[in-house]
Order: sequence, then C-alpha cells, then structure tokens
Amino acid sequence: MVELKSCPFCGGEARAWVRSIPTYREELFYNGYVSCSACNAKIRSLYQHPTGPEAIGDAARSWNQRVSEGQQRLAED
Repeated sequence: MVELKSCPFCGGEARAWVRSIPTYREELFYNGYVSCSACNAKIRSLYQHPTGPEAIGDAARSWNQRVSEGQQRLAED
C-alpha cells in the first residue's frame, strides 16, 4: 500500500479506505478516500476505478501532494 504523509492541516495520522459503487450493468467501480484521524480533513480519488487499490493510490497521490515540495500552485480564477 502507498505510504501516506501526515495531515497537511494538523499533522495528524492519515488513513485510507475504499468504497464500491454498483452500476446499472452490475459492474463495480471504486472510489478511494484518505482522511485525517484528528481533524477529519478528507480527499476522494479523482476518478472511479475498476479496482480498489487503484482508487486508493489515486486518492493517496492527491493527499501526498504538497506545494512546499515543488508542486505548482493552481492558477486562481
């Protein structure tokens, strides 16, 4: 599993989980989630994925992204 960084807001421990989403064609897709156990900050995977580990990996990449580590800030509208 992907190693999660601490919460960017409070420094609390992060945890990851996945939730399945049934479709009308009896297929399952998955959303991954990462949240802080202290302040309940949460992020969800950007897309629905065909497997749980892919969904958690997507959410974890977003959670672990930090501006202070050279990431580019989003342009403000």
